[in-house]
Amino acid sequence: MKTKAMILFAALLLTGSAARVQAQCLTLEVRDIDRVQGFLYVAVYSSPDNFLKKLLTGFRVEVKDKTVIVPCEGLPKGTYALALFQDLNGNGTLDTGAFGIPQEPTAFSNDAQGVMGPPSFEECSFTLRGDTTLVVHLR
Repeated sequence: MKTKAMILFAALLLTGSAARVQAQCLTLEVRDIDRVQGFLYVAVYSSPDNFLKKLLTGFRVEVKDKTVIVPCEGLPKGTYALALFQDLNGNGTLDTGAFGIPQEPTAFSNDAQGVMGPPSFEECSFTLRGDTTLVVHLR
C-alpha cells in the first residue's frame, strides 16, 4: 500500500512540474510614471470577445518608482492583451471625465492607443511563446 501511495505522490509531483514548465513568465515593465503614488491595476485578456469586459486575470501593484516591473507568472502560451491604469486617488476604479475620457494614467500592451475610445484587442494583442518582457508607457 505504501508503494502505491509513493508512486501516486511521485506522479502528482511530476504532473505539477510539467504544468510549471508549460507556464510562461511575462514580465511587464511600466515606464513613464509621472507621479510615484497609488497602485497600478493590470488586467490580462485572452480574447477579443472578452476584451475590456471580462478579464482572464488581474492584479494591482503599488507604485514605488517611475518605472515598475511586474512579474506575471503562470500564463500558458497564447495570445493576450493587457490594459492598465494608475489609481492616483485610491478609489480602486479608473476615473473618467466627459465622454468617458480617462482622468488617470492608462496604458495598453503594444502601447496601443485608441481613437475615440480604447484600442481594439487586435491592436493590443501579443503572442506569448516563452518568457517575455513587455514594455508599456503610461500616458
